[in-house]
Amino acid sequence: MNSVLTRGRSVTLLFFLSGVTGLIYEVFWFKELSLLLGSSSQAMATTLAAFFLGLAVGSYHWGARAAGCNNPLRLYGLLELAVALSVGGYFFLMKGYAAIYPDLFNAFGNQPKVFLATKFLLAMVVLFPPAYFIGGTLPVLGQYVDGVGAQRGVKVTSLYFVNTLGAVVGALSAGFYLPVVLGYEQSYFFTMALTVLVGLSALGLSRGVRQTYLSAPQEHSDIVTTQGYIGSTGLKQLSFFSGFTVLSLEVLWGRMFEQVLQNSVYTFAIILGLFLLFIALGSYLAYRLMQSSLVNETCFFWQLIGGAVLIGLSPFVFLRLTENLNYLGSNSGWAEYVLTIIGIATIVMGPVLLCLGGLLPQLIKFSEVTGGMTGRVVGSLVAFNTAGGIVGSLVTGFFVFDYLGLWAGIRCLAVLFCLAAWFWLPRCRFASARLRVLPALGLFLLVSFLDTGQLPAVKIDAVNDGESLLALTEGSAATVAVIRRGDDVKIKINNHYTLGGSGSSVLEAFQGELPLLVHPEPKAVNVLGLGTGITAGATLYHPIQSLTVTEVIPEVIQAADDYFGDYSNGLFYDPRARVIAEDGRNYLRGTAAVFDVIISDLFVPWKAGIGGLYSVEHYQSVRSHLQAEGIFMQWLPAYQLSTDSFETITRTLLAVFPQVTVWRGDFSSRTPVIGLIGHLTPGVFNRNIAGLTRRRPTASGLPLLTHYVGSFLADEKPLGNGAINSDDRPLIEFQMPINQRQIKAGHQQWLAGDALMAFMSGLQQRMVAGEDTFLAALSKADKALAIAGLYFHKAQWLQTQGRISAAELQLAKFQESSGVEALLSGVMTE
Repeated sequence: MNSVLTRGRSVTLLFFLSGVTGLIYEVFWFKELSLLLGSSSQAMATTLAAFFLGLAVGSYHWGARAAGCNNPLRLYGLLELAVALSVGGYFFLMKGYAAIYPDLFNAFGNQPKVFLATKFLLAMVVLFPPAYFIGGTLPVLGQYVDGVGAQRGVKVTSLYFVNTLGAVVGALSAGFYLPVVLGYEQSYFFTMALTVLVGLSALGLSRGVRQTYLSAPQEHSDIVTTQGYIGSTGLKQLSFFSGFTVLSLEVLWGRMFEQVLQNSVYTFAIILGLFLLFIALGSYLAYRLMQSSLVNETCFFWQLIGGAVLIGLSPFVFLRLTENLNYLGSNSGWAEYVLTIIGIATIVMGPVLLCLGGLLPQLIKFSEVTGGMTGRVVGSLVAFNTAGGIVGSLVTGFFVFDYLGLWAGIRCLAVLFCLAAWFWLPRCRFASARLRVLPALGLFLLVSFLDTGQLPAVKIDAVNDGESLLALTEGSAATVAVIRRGDDVKIKINNHYTLGGSGSSVLEAFQGELPLLVHPEPKAVNVLGLGTGITAGATLYHPIQSLTVTEVIPEVIQAADDYFGDYSNGLFYDPRARVIAEDGRNYLRGTAAVFDVIISDLFVPWKAGIGGLYSVEHYQSVRSHLQAEGIFMQWLPAYQLSTDSFETITRTLLAVFPQVTVWRGDFSSRTPVIGLIGHLTPGVFNRNIAGLTRRRPTASGLPLLTHYVGSFLADEKPLGNGAINSDDRPLIEFQMPINQRQIKAGHQQWLAGDALMAFMSGLQQRMVAGEDTFLAALSKADKALAIAGLYFHKAQWLQTQGRISAAELQLAKFQESSGVEALLSGVMTE
């Protein structure tokens, strides 16, 4: 007896660890495939579908196989070992795909639907084998713990609970710790080793286990009522419904929280972890009810009704807690910010998922009366549940956002729960017939008091800021809004991220022009990131031959075309220009085109996925698409970077380019923009001395060289031997979210103000000492012009602090060194 008990506890622990590894694999696979296939919503949806399809097929197939197996525990161990083996093959497949991807891109890149289908097939080959084996683990272990189904509900639900609890740990481990501590590759090997350990342990425990079955019992339980009988077909339909609604809700709530969070790898991990935690707790609640014999058709009905009402309420609760879509934790430190997210997510998601998390376990309980072996029955129900999840996520991602919108989509799910409760009515016995009106009452509430039609989709402050909404598009990738504030028109995505606006058109245009002024003879230009289109459009003022712009969010392209035509210099109609709805990094990995200038626009550095645009692998890809004398312009929001993060990005760029020059995008001291230019041929600028030294004002109002800050040579290792940002060790993606919160709380400082002046002063000392090779061929007067730029920048900073006398002294130094008359107003500053 003790050996049986010990084995049971050991199996429970193994299945917990299986949940841990399964979610780690899932998170890592999506990360890696996004780097290969792109981070567009369509690419990610097809990846999800491929993974879930493997789970569904595996669950169905292995559940049926387990029904005739006399040692299911041994079969479970073999499945875990098969997972590890197929994950090992993943490395070879990914390397092979990276090699053939350019050919696929060139063959199908101009056929979006065909290319999307190709990406799906690639994801299928990579993800289907391990997912297929993972999908079989629950039904196979279910067969082991209760082969004939007499206590199927209780025993399988306990497995489901511990596995989902393990998934919570896996999600948080993959989102918070493993990539930082081990890097992605070593984390893969660690997880594979853990999977092998689980498999071998299961094989060891399976020795001496042999199960023989008589025919499965057919006796009825209290689920068979005088009102009707829920057969296997009805259970499968409800299981499909459960998967459909839960995955749809996960996608919808994910977009909802995107409107108020920093949307980093951490916030995504927190929301996913909490979602899984409440699903696990919901299944545990169902488990406890089963032990108390309280699970019946009436309980299931109440869960459907409760789910309908609570889902319908969730948008109103969310808006109340966030004060109508205010950005959460504006000045909170990291720990406080995390606790704030947990608190709000718990209130919004917790009650709903406690209802929904018990649906599938209860359906498994109800299946006891249908007969059949546990492996086959559970495998079938889980397969239908997973298939519902596939359909739900795809319908929500490709249809609901585009045609209904976020709030209406959530309300539709609530309506579906009311209809499901109505479907369930014939199976129920109520003490009072009056309770039968509850589904109708729920529908009435959803179309009256819980009407989401008037809820705000974006934060607009019409009273204090004079804002008005010009356009709003809810698409599969993001919620995109065009907002007018006074004379300024700007684009926002997901409520808080401003992509640019007409009020900053001079700065945005200069970001497109500066690298073209530095290059001696630019002909072909590539811009990563469209935004308003002003930066890309400014390149067309120059006699270039071609311009290619990539933008991952199609709705942004439409908004830029509709509202910024007057500022983007005919970008959308110039025959030299082509705007492509594609992930910019993914485009460079696939295209065979080469360019003279590649410009990477400003991006929010702590946002999930953005760190890959600062990785050494991306910079290597950029370099491979530059002509021999080509340059790469990396614009950086210094006001959103710590000094350490800025140095990491610069060090990473120097790992690929032999020389990097530093430029001011503007003369702001509070919100400065800095440009890094990677030069393939350090001496090529000597062919453009006339362009560099021209004295006529640029778009900023000052000569070009006043924007020059300094240069680094890779051989000199100017920033030491510190770490660089890579896909395997994504330092920026994991450091910046924490830095942002610490800086907001006053514990650290952006690369702005005094920190910026100190950094620029250090580079100026090299110029004064004659150590700057970029300026070697310039005259003394031209070098003085470059040095003078810092005087003017300091003057702006001192004026911002109210130190007028000191500012005037720096301005006098500027005028003396440069010979340029300038005022502290009328130049690009704050």
